[in-house]
Amino acid sequence: MIDKNLIINETSLIKFAMIKLSKSAKKCLVVLDKDHKLLGTLTDGDIRRAILKGKNFNNSIKSIYKKKPLKVYNNKKNLNSIKKLMLRKKIDFIPIVNNSNKFVNFVTWDLLNKKNKRKKKLRDVDVVVMAGGKGTRLKPFTNVLPKPLIPLGNKTVIENIIEKFSDHGHTKFYVSINYKSKIIKSYFQEIKPKYKIYFIKEKKPMGTIGCLKNIKTSLKKNLFICNCDTIMNFDYSKLLNFHNKNLFDITIVAARKKIILPYGICNLKDKIYLKSIDEKPTNQYMVNTGMYVLRRTVIKELPKKNKIDIDELISILLKKNKKVGVFKIEESNWNDVGVWPMYQQTISKLVQK
Repeated sequence: MIDKNLIINETSLIKFAMIKLSKSAKKCLVVLDKDHKLLGTLTDGDIRRAILKGKNFNNSIKSIYKKKPLKVYNNKKNLNSIKKLMLRKKIDFIPIVNNSNKFVNFVTWDLLNKKNKRKKKLRDVDVVVMAGGKGTRLKPFTNVLPKPLIPLGNKTVIENIIEKFSDHGHTKFYVSINYKSKIIKSYFQEIKPKYKIYFIKEKKPMGTIGCLKNIKTSLKKNLFICNCDTIMNFDYSKLLNFHNKNLFDITIVAARKKIILPYGICNLKDKIYLKSIDEKPTNQYMVNTGMYVLRRTVIKELPKKNKIDIDELISILLKKNKKVGVFKIEESNWNDVGVWPMYQQTISKLVQK
């Protein structure tokens, strides 16, 4: 049964629409006539724009709702084509109508992907997303918006990262912020996610792991750390089991990466004679993806200085003969959106799914 708070008629007042939007939690209402035929859609964004143009809460929605919304017919549903349409138009709600244009249902991005979600518990762990960087590799975009809020599909990068953990049953997250921190905070205040976020404000950049000093009293047995440009597609519970089974102090998630050099390599003899040429050689490496699992006890190994990167911590652990493990994944399970070419590749992957 369709939630009645999702439906509204075109003579309703703006304030009534706002009440319905807050109750439906879909960020979109369907506007129907008396025969239940679709007239249009109304979003919270439509209302905000109307208010800025001088409308007040006692005006009707008749002149502000979208009269020709995107819609799909219930006898022509194709999930892949709907996904592509949502990505291209950057929307996450589409009404479904019958051949008489009567509203029968709706589809959202979350519903389309619900079958792929895996509610597997990550027990006794905390999750920290490092979102304080300037995103210099994504300029000039990041001159305006912080990297965590770059759109990826119908959501932001940071939402995609957090919801990967939510799919495994996690509901509480620490997010370190510094660059354009007010914008990030305001965004989450606006969307009101179901999960809880605790922001760790860095007065000065503290490196990729220095912020842990500010939350160490809250840390559980293990800690997931993820950069804010790393989108992963694998079972996180397997990573945690691997970390615990092998009693690692820290586990690095590494992806197999093939590097093809687009040139012929000259192999020399006695520095001046050609021995052979390797044409466009391919090398394979295990690349650090920017995701880690740490034991809580590792935090005490952090040096007293304010700024520290995780590679420095790893070096300290190796010198002290601590156990550092590597959890291997395929390159296809790792999406690095921190540089434009990889960001575009990730968008293409989403469209193809």
